[in-house]
Amino acid sequence: MADKGTISMVARNGCVATVGTATDQTGNYDELRIRCPRPERMAQWFSGVDNLTQNVSLDRVPENESDDTDIPLPAAELVTANGVVFRVKQASDASRLVGEVRSLAAELAASEMPQPGPASPGGWQMLRVSGPAHVYLGGAPTTGVLEARVSTTGQYLCEFNTNTKEGPLHATKSGWLSAPTASKAIDEVLATFQAMPSGERNQATFAAAITSDGEQRANSASTAAVFEKFAEVQDALGDACLPELEAPKDGGSL
Repeated sequence: MADKGTISMVARNGCVATVGTATDQTGNYDELRIRCPRPERMAQWFSGVDNLTQNVSLDRVPENESDDTDIPLPAAELVTANGVVFRVKQASDASRLVGEVRSLAAELAASEMPQPGPASPGGWQMLRVSGPAHVYLGGAPTTGVLEARVSTTGQYLCEFNTNTKEGPLHATKSGWLSAPTASKAIDEVLATFQAMPSGERNQATFAAAITSDGEQRANSASTAAVFEKFAEVQDALGDACLPELEAPKDGGSL
């Protein structure tokens, strides 16, 4: 789906990906958001879209069509299981489909912040990490700041902010693991967690564990250990969750 300044893709049994631009107090930035709802929600949404597109007029998109082809907006395309692409002919139909995608994205955005879940066997309810991170982006080494949250409910959210050759980029991914998998992963990551001494000033680079008593920040050595363990579960989260966190150096804080 494409509208002014935004391109969105929705995969059956998958995620909603949106690429566009946004503005905050610092200026304009590029934005990549990937939201992966529970499978039953995506199945429900596609059921409605299937009904909506039953009588929609389509044109098959030529395989050799250039990416630079000027297409009137709003535009919507449907892709079959074997990769054949069809474009919605009528602007009114395309507008309705773009609206359906926009509504789904807004719904997921409104509830994508993880909340503490039931206590794991280790007593934890949520894990939170934040700090400088690096990743290969478009084949080039890129540094930025990663913040990630994982709850024992299975819900997670990763946010990576960086600057590329094209300008600032804000990449996020949210979604769900199974609750048992998330609970086990949190216990493994926090296995060596040691709380920061009371009175010590909070740092921008940190690992935090959430229990029924609230959020506890890790001390410097424990933060490094949590970051190392967190790297082992990042592949299961993927995309914007992949940047590698840089632990505090020499026992100090970044």
